[in-house]
Amino acid sequence: MAIRRFAGLAGSVAFGAIALASPAKAQLAENDAIAESDDAFGTNVGLESTGIYTEHDTRGFSPLDAGNVRYDGVYFDQVSFLTNKLRATTSIRVGFAAVETPFVAPTGIVNHGARPFPKDAGGTLTYTRFYYDGVFHEGEFRLPVKKDRIAIIGGFGYSKFAQADGTQSDSWGITAKANIRIGRFELAPFYGGGEFMRNDAKPIAYVPDGFRPKVPPAMRYLGQDWVRGARDHGNYGTTLKGAISDHLYFRGGLFHSQGNKKKGFSEIYRIRADDGTAAHYVLADPAQDVNSTSGEGIFVLHFRNERTQHRFYAGYRSRNRLTETDGYDYIDLGTATFGQYDKIPKPAQFDFEEVNRGRVKQSSFLLGYVGFLKDVGQINLGLQKARYRATLARGDTGLVERQQADPWLYNAALRLNIADGLMAYAATQRGLEDSGLAAESAINRNEQLPAARSTQYEGGVRWDMGKAQLVLAAFQITKPNFGYDAARRFIVLGDQRHRGAEISLAAHFDKTFDVLFGAYLMDPTVSGPGRSAGLVGPRPTGVPKVYARMDASWLTVLPGATTLTATLEHLGDRPATATQFAHLGGKQLMLPSVTTLDLGTRNVVPIGKTVLGVRMIVRNVFDAKSWHAPSPDVLFQRHRRSVLIVASVDF
Repeated sequence: MAIRRFAGLAGSVAFGAIALASPAKAQLAENDAIAESDDAFGTNVGLESTGIYTEHDTRGFSPLDAGNVRYDGVYFDQVSFLTNKLRATTSIRVGFAAVETPFVAPTGIVNHGARPFPKDAGGTLTYTRFYYDGVFHEGEFRLPVKKDRIAIIGGFGYSKFAQADGTQSDSWGITAKANIRIGRFELAPFYGGGEFMRNDAKPIAYVPDGFRPKVPPAMRYLGQDWVRGARDHGNYGTTLKGAISDHLYFRGGLFHSQGNKKKGFSEIYRIRADDGTAAHYVLADPAQDVNSTSGEGIFVLHFRNERTQHRFYAGYRSRNRLTETDGYDYIDLGTATFGQYDKIPKPAQFDFEEVNRGRVKQSSFLLGYVGFLKDVGQINLGLQKARYRATLARGDTGLVERQQADPWLYNAALRLNIADGLMAYAATQRGLEDSGLAAESAINRNEQLPAARSTQYEGGVRWDMGKAQLVLAAFQITKPNFGYDAARRFIVLGDQRHRGAEISLAAHFDKTFDVLFGAYLMDPTVSGPGRSAGLVGPRPTGVPKVYARMDASWLTVLPGATTLTATLEHLGDRPATATQFAHLGGKQLMLPSVTTLDLGTRNVVPIGKTVLGVRMIVRNVFDAKSWHAPSPDVLFQRHRRSVLIVASVDF
């Protein structure tokens, strides 16, 4: 077995080196997320990422779930993943990085940087041997039609991905984007979409009784061979930017995002004992649509001289999101032992009911000001009048539930230059943010949860030492806490407060050695009626008190411009459940801390007039086993030891 795996790995490298002798510079030589990061708070370039925060986890919350996404700086209600062919980078705007961002939100901003206007014609072919023996084939073309006026980029991709738990997904996608410059304006329409022909249900270890099963062996799929979902995905729209006059600028966009499910499944093992004894069942979903149309338009009036800059913002943003849920069929598979195969024949048919239709309409009028005073500092003020309307039409009864809110929202930040290279900032934000979807194990599974008022207070200092930047900051975020009530509905049970401190050190030495170090220490707590009633414990699910990550790269003198990379990550212990249990001494079920090490290389080899780039990463070198708790009582297996190889070449 080991020999066959090594032979397959060698074959992947050989294929990448031969079949891809035409795409690396754009995809690999320039896709150095460590070198492009100014801090350790989160940057994504292509398949590489750095920093302690991601779109799914920033200071213990998800800015993606909160609806805080921008595409090329424009508000975008994203419900489906955005292909790398449409974004050059993805960065997390939080702390100092958010001081210049207008209308920033408490949970931070996910900013997708759009692909730039291509100057030269060309293309890229890329072959990826993904983690767990997956493969990814993709191509791209870049075509300037009229110099500095019209250009088109596009691409395709086909993938067969796998995960640590043995689940697989097969998909294809295409993208196209145009840049059209008319006078002082640039119009950039785009499309990116495709289909997941196969999307295996991830087996869920459901632990509401307080028993934690052993992590099963890697690549052992515990699900049925018939719980394979399928769905479409897509994002399309356009941005429009340009100068109306010397002092008046416009920035806007209109987008549509969709992730329509053709069929879907959730396979659940409810763990009854430490030995893995479980009640085993499947929830089968009918076709369900999830889509959103959103947009924003902002006028910017700006004045500047050698000492000052003033920017006045006035605009409007809105979204209209549809989320269909429920209507599922419950299939009882009896009793099983989690970690062992328990294959059951597929039912002859599924008995679906009418789906629920959730509709969210949200809009805001925007007013803001950002001012700069040279050698003194900067101020950022924003005010929004929001309007929120949500309905949920029950498919089984026809009853319609309604929610509404019309809050005033704000953001304010002040940055001061204390000394040469030393800055300090203080900021606060109040937002009306999405709360994501109800847990898959809940009675109201996957329902769009109500938008929630959230607040944040933060402050910190940044020391620019030339080749290195050090950031120290403190923050406090308060949002509603969601959990299960006595009927297992996922609802608001109280408040969740994350109070903590973070550090970021980004150092770049002569384009040879780069290091990023980030960490946070946090005191996440839960309060309110749910805790008083004993439905939830003192700590929110899945949130550690300690997290640290270091990324480093070293450009050696070895042939092929060999760069060595390493990532060391430490994730502290965190609750797996919201509830406390008598057999655990009145405590929540906890997941132990875990530390992992990734090692990799990057090579750029000239081939005629082009270059071949090869990137390799061995993730979780020591194969540490651990669980991830995305929501209360729900466990998924975290990544195990696996290899990524990307070969890419330009033509």
